[in-house]
Amino acid sequence: MLTPIKRIYSNLAGVDFTNDPGKVQLNRSPNCINMWKNYSSTQGQCVETRPGIKILENVNNKRVYGMHIFDINGNKKMVVHGGNDIYECFNFPSAGYKWLRKGMNAHKSSMCIFQDKLYINDGLNYLVYDGTTVNEVANEAYIPTTTIARLPKGGGTVYQAVNVLTGKRKNSFIGDGESKEYFLDTVMLDNDVEVKAWINDTETSNFTVDRALGKITFDTAPIAPDTAGESNVIIQFSKTVSDYAARIYNCTVNLTFDNRIFFTGNPQFKNAVFHSELKNPAYISDLSYYQDGTSDNMIKGMTVGNNLLWVFKETSQQNDTIFYHVPSIDTENGKIYPSKQGNISTGCVSTCINFNDDIIFASRLGLEGIGTNITQEQVLNHRSSLIDAKFVNENNYSELEMCEWQGYLLCLVDGKIYLADSRQRFQGINGYEYEWYYWEISKEIGKIILLKEYENNLYFATDNGNIGKFEGTNDNGKIIYSCWTMPNDVFGNENHLKTTNKRGGISKIKTIPNGLVKVAVATNKKDEMLVTTYSATGFDFGNIDFTNFAFTTKNNSYVVYKIKQKKFIELSLKFYSDELDRPFGLYDAMIEAYQGSYIKR
Repeated sequence: MLTPIKRIYSNLAGVDFTNDPGKVQLNRSPNCINMWKNYSSTQGQCVETRPGIKILENVNNKRVYGMHIFDINGNKKMVVHGGNDIYECFNFPSAGYKWLRKGMNAHKSSMCIFQDKLYINDGLNYLVYDGTTVNEVANEAYIPTTTIARLPKGGGTVYQAVNVLTGKRKNSFIGDGESKEYFLDTVMLDNDVEVKAWINDTETSNFTVDRALGKITFDTAPIAPDTAGESNVIIQFSKTVSDYAARIYNCTVNLTFDNRIFFTGNPQFKNAVFHSELKNPAYISDLSYYQDGTSDNMIKGMTVGNNLLWVFKETSQQNDTIFYHVPSIDTENGKIYPSKQGNISTGCVSTCINFNDDIIFASRLGLEGIGTNITQEQVLNHRSSLIDAKFVNENNYSELEMCEWQGYLLCLVDGKIYLADSRQRFQGINGYEYEWYYWEISKEIGKIILLKEYENNLYFATDNGNIGKFEGTNDNGKIIYSCWTMPNDVFGNENHLKTTNKRGGISKIKTIPNGLVKVAVATNKKDEMLVTTYSATGFDFGNIDFTNFAFTTKNNSYVVYKIKQKKFIELSLKFYSDELDRPFGLYDAMIEAYQGSYIKR
């Protein structure tokens, strides 16, 4: 009597798009679409159909370049940069929006929260949203006192640096009761900005201005202060440096770090990282910047990890590409962030992220993680070997977006989503790697170009102005096609023909409201054919189709399939759903086959 070969497909892990379908491990899939592990439901024991999508709003059919969701005093706000405008979606997440501002750059924008306000950089503007209106940060720019304890003829102590967001500055003087002429610490003042003066905290207009010489002449000499050496004359003026504000306005990336906002992405300063002063996004010193490497290759992204600011530059054959900034205390300048050069030369093509303390960036070869060896030197570890064959060849790979959600790293490229699972890792050649899943979204809603996580929910925006959320069991009324295909299995013997045991097929299926799974089989001799359809529906009266219903209260069911295939070399099972609102979940599968004669050619 022949002994059947039993094949068990369990502990399902993710996709493998790199290897031949016959070389894929039995717990991975060479063809998996729109599946994932929902850890909040089954603790990752099964793979199941992804959530559907629901359109919440459309912002005048305009391409969305930026989006941020946050809470201001208990009110949830979604701010959307669509086309050349900014909108606020009110009653979020309900429908409805209002226009806030025009004049935005038609370019990907970056938004970050600082002190309950939203700061926006789009390569043309530096704006702030306070929950009601959007304004230029320059309108509330801090006016620094650049020199203190200055004598009427000059001198004094350099105090604060110039603010690049405004030409306005202050000088403080010590009056002597005799001098009427007071010389500022610069010349060629702006002609269109009023000069102001205060004597003993009282504003006065009894003076004339020589803007070319930077000289103020009072009608009456200010008296000396009551306390010797104390400044009692304050003069406010404006001296604009032409390219100062553009340093920040032309940045396209911002983030918060160490109670400051950092900026980069200015094409005129390819290697520059700027930052605001402590707890003051409206004050950016003309000295608060660092140069990471040469200006030949552009900074592509920044992220924060291990109390460091990581900076990633585009590929360069001659120059270094990774730098990091360590917060330090300088006795003269206070808190500084000196740039240090990393020992990795692989360049970044799009963006970077801190994914559960794993610093990741996208290279030409896929996703790279930064680890350390026993000498504490940085080591490059590849993270995406299982998807690289498909992933890096996607159109617009250089426009890759990353987002963290429910323990997954979502990589959005050309409207498709690749998901790295932080809870499923395996040891690769150069360190650990992630198991991956792959989603395709109906193009009828437009191409998804942005993903945002908020309060454990996943939101998206498209190139035609749609704003939506991942939820439900359909794609805005369209079918979600989901499938898990087993590898092409030779049952341990490539040189023998096999015949299935028609009684040896069974799978454990998750019970899902209105759930349904179809089982198909394919061999090297026959194309894919449907074997059986099984309803895995449990009790949830909110969404039940009683025409195809299995009465069970358990979390799982079993589907038995009779497969009759003879004299094949390899066989593959496929579990899928192609009907509206009919998701499925798969724990494991089993099939038996008998070994036959040797293959003859």
